[in-house]
Amino acid sequence: MHSSVILSNATPYRTFLELVPQNVLPEDFLCAIRNSDYSSGTTKINLAVDALPQFQCCKPTVSGSGPEHVGTIHIGAESMEEIDVACRDALIGIPSKRPLIEMTIPSVLDKTISPPGKHVINLFVQYTPYNLSEGSWSDPKFRESFAQRCFSLIDEYAPGFSSSIVGYEMLTPPDLEKEFGLTGGNIFHGAMGLGALFLMRPVKGWSDYRTPLKGLYLCGSGAHPGGGVMGAPGRNSAHVVLEDIKNSRTT
Repeated sequence: MHSSVILSNATPYRTFLELVPQNVLPEDFLCAIRNSDYSSGTTKINLAVDALPQFQCCKPTVSGSGPEHVGTIHIGAESMEEIDVACRDALIGIPSKRPLIEMTIPSVLDKTISPPGKHVINLFVQYTPYNLSEGSWSDPKFRESFAQRCFSLIDEYAPGFSSSIVGYEMLTPPDLEKEFGLTGGNIFHGAMGLGALFLMRPVKGWSDYRTPLKGLYLCGSGAHPGGGVMGAPGRNSAHVVLEDIKNSRTT
């Protein structure tokens, strides 16, 4: 099947260096894409539990859920010092000794995704470097050790949490790359520092969703304005495509 227009929702690296045929893109463009920052420090842990966590700072909920279970729960980030220490661990290639954890419990709001009385919990964990200075993400014991470190930290705030776990799935940066094509495990399709935003995203000179290859457009988080649950890159890219199609018909 052939098409005059293709929109890529893959990372810029995967799009231009793995999916596009070689020798069709300018070398300076490929060099900029190749040298972009795709490093990641996040791990996702999905859990099945047989009871909601009971946080010490809240009144116990004998049945059902409380307001503390509805929103996003942040654990291990009570001060800038804690965040700094956790980040410094990752900078030397080790998972944070006391990781930062963002917890959500979607089954509290959507009863259809778990059996009655059971719940699904998602943990967004930082910081876990892609490349480790010691240990390996492919080592089951190493993976289990880090997972238990996260669960033990939650136990400090919600005693007994670990004993409620029925099962879990952990997706480290290499797992995110392998399973979802996220280069470096970066969920934003590339770093979102000041040097990789606005006119510099994905690289300087190519922030308008168009690419050096006519008919190929970027529509994912690697394009402006970057990652986040908003769909802005896709919407903006679609408008550019429609504009180009309109102009091609009038010329």
